[in-house]
Amino acid sequence: MNPSTAPGERPLRADARQNIEQILQVARTVFADLGYKVSIEEVARRSGLGMGTIYRHFPNKSALVERIAIEVMRESLAEAQRAIADEPGTWDAFTRVMRHMMRLRSSQLFPVSRGRATEPGPELAAIRTALLAALEDLVDLTQKSGALREDVNAFDLVLMLNSIPRRMPDATDGAPIADLADRHLGVLLDGLRSPSTEILSRPAPGRREIDQFFRTTHGL
Repeated sequence: MNPSTAPGERPLRADARQNIEQILQVARTVFADLGYKVSIEEVARRSGLGMGTIYRHFPNKSALVERIAIEVMRESLAEAQRAIADEPGTWDAFTRVMRHMMRLRSSQLFPVSRGRATEPGPELAAIRTALLAALEDLVDLTQKSGALREDVNAFDLVLMLNSIPRRMPDATDGAPIADLADRHLGVLLDGLRSPSTEILSRPAPGRREIDQFFRTTHGL
């Protein structure tokens, strides 16, 4: 199924698909640059499309944000599946996925913003479940190889990645600000690698905790 076509709907015309792809590409850039508080009018301005075109495909900002979240999670799922297939159980496969997700986190594209006006739809819930399952497989394989400490789980990884600061906006004089996310991830990965010496004081989080995190922090 085309990602721009909702379940049960007829395939879109080529021009409609092109408009949707343009809107999503521009919106991802706008949200990465300015955050999710930016108005949808800015997306329309940068895309060169009218507000009517955007609202024809995305009735509100929440719908646009949700579609971006689905696309980002789908990309992360594909990367996790490729890493597992290419290098099952290796530390390189594990760090490959972590760095992929860190780049999305740093660019403010994963996960999405709080303050949603509507409940997330079934497609987003399904892709999130699939992504978490792939991360659980990744963790299990890496732990069995002895490369990853045994007292962490996939939910730990999601929460840890969310603790990495987003990319800072450029300085007011136009000079770029260093993106420190890769540096911080290096410290995080070092703490995750086995053998480990630090004894963790609390049990790992479960699905209940991760669902509560997404619901209260990101509205997902």
